[in-house]
Amino acid sequence: MLRLIIADAELQLIPEKMWKDRAIRNMAEKNHKKPSEMLLDSNYMHTSIEKYYPGESNRRGRPDIVYLFLEMATESILNKNKGLEIFIHTRDNFIIHIDGETNLPRSYNRFQGLIEDLFRKRSIEYNGTELLSMREEKLIPFLKGLDGKTIALSPDGKESRLSEIIDNKNLNVVIGGFSQGDYISDIYSNFSAYRIFNEELTIWSVGMEVISQYERFTSLVE
Repeated sequence: MLRLIIADAELQLIPEKMWKDRAIRNMAEKNHKKPSEMLLDSNYMHTSIEKYYPGESNRRGRPDIVYLFLEMATESILNKNKGLEIFIHTRDNFIIHIDGETNLPRSYNRFQGLIEDLFRKRSIEYNGTELLSMREEKLIPFLKGLDGKTIALSPDGKESRLSEIIDNKNLNVVIGGFSQGDYISDIYSNFSAYRIFNEELTIWSVGMEVISQYERFTSLVE
C-alpha cells in the first residue's frame, strides 16, 4: 500500500478574525452562506487575507492545490487497483481521509462545497460507505502511528532518485500541501527528507511521479 499524506495543507474555513470583513461578508451573502461556513480561498480573497495575515496571502487559502492533487491521484491506475490511500493534513491539525472509491466532483466549485460540508459534518457518507472523514489530530503522532516506512519530500531534502527511495511496498510519502514556504509541522526532526528534482514542483506533479514510480516498483505497470 502506498499512502500519500499531504501535510500542512492550506485548507481551512475562513478564520473568525475575517468574518466581519466587508468583502468577505459580501461574498458570503452572494453565496447564501455564513463566512464561518466558507473555505478560505486566496483566488477570491487575496486582498482580505493580506489585510489580516500580512505576507501570507500567497500561501494561505489554497484549496485549489488539494483539488488538483486529488483529481490526479484518484484517477491513477494505482488507486483504481486499490493500492493507494490518501490523507490530507491541514494547517489547523485536521486529518482528512479520502476513501479510494470516492468519486470527487470534477467542478472546483462543487469540490469547495463538498469540503465545506465535510468541515461541518466531519463525515460524508453514501449508501452506508464513508467517503470522506475528518478528525482533529497533529501530523507527527499521526504519521508515527502508520504502518510501514515513512519519508518526506522537500526541495531542502537530500538529492535522490525516486527509484532509490521508493523501495518498500508498505510506504508512506509526505508531500507539502502549500505553494510557498516550508512545512509548519516538525517533519525534518522526525523523518528523512528527499529532493527528487533540482527545481520546486507542484504537489500534483510530485504526487504523479511518486505514484508512477510505485506502480513500476510493484510491477503494476511495466
